[in-house]
Amino acid sequence: MSAFFRSSKKHTKQKGESYYDRENVIQNEFELCKVLRYLDSTKAAKTKSSILFLENELSSIDKNSLFEVFGKESFLLKPNSGILGHEIYFYHITSEELRFLVQLHFIDDQFFFAANKVYSDMFLSDSDKEKIIRRIKIKYFGEDNNETAESVIVDSNGNILYTRDNVYYFIRYLANNPTSQKLKKQYEKSEILNPGQETKDKLDRLI
Repeated sequence: MSAFFRSSKKHTKQKGESYYDRENVIQNEFELCKVLRYLDSTKAAKTKSSILFLENELSSIDKNSLFEVFGKESFLLKPNSGILGHEIYFYHITSEELRFLVQLHFIDDQFFFAANKVYSDMFLSDSDKEKIIRRIKIKYFGEDNNETAESVIVDSNGNILYTRDNVYYFIRYLANNPTSQKLKKQYEKSEILNPGQETKDKLDRLI
């Protein structure tokens, strides 16, 4: 395993549970459902290559081998998300001027989702974003194409890679495995209120 993929803690010694709780991209059942909907995406670009997370196929990520594959985690979070068995392993990785906050999500010790937040000492520059986007396109399609910065990619096994360009640039990976399918069935009929809608409804009552 390259040293690039080993966890780096030199910038994170003072960060505690509250920091990692804020960085968690699946804060509640509503956000879990938003993630799982990508399994049914009709707009995903199909790749002939297997989607990889830090050079590993999603089906090979196993909690028992995390240390061997990824090194010692920066933090293990057991969030108060209302999702039973939910645990998240965080890693800080650096590569030249870029930094990556990696999170791997498990339900009942089974991997199903990972996210990669890309940043630098300041906000990520447009040129850095373009470089990352270009490398994703070349990796999965063999050439640079005209897809947008926000994209959804699916491989032959139904695994998903999707990106989001907001304040930070995110690359997210959703495994099409028994754990994800079980969660999808478990929550697909749930009436889950969008937290943003709840805030809007309360505001509407107050003005």
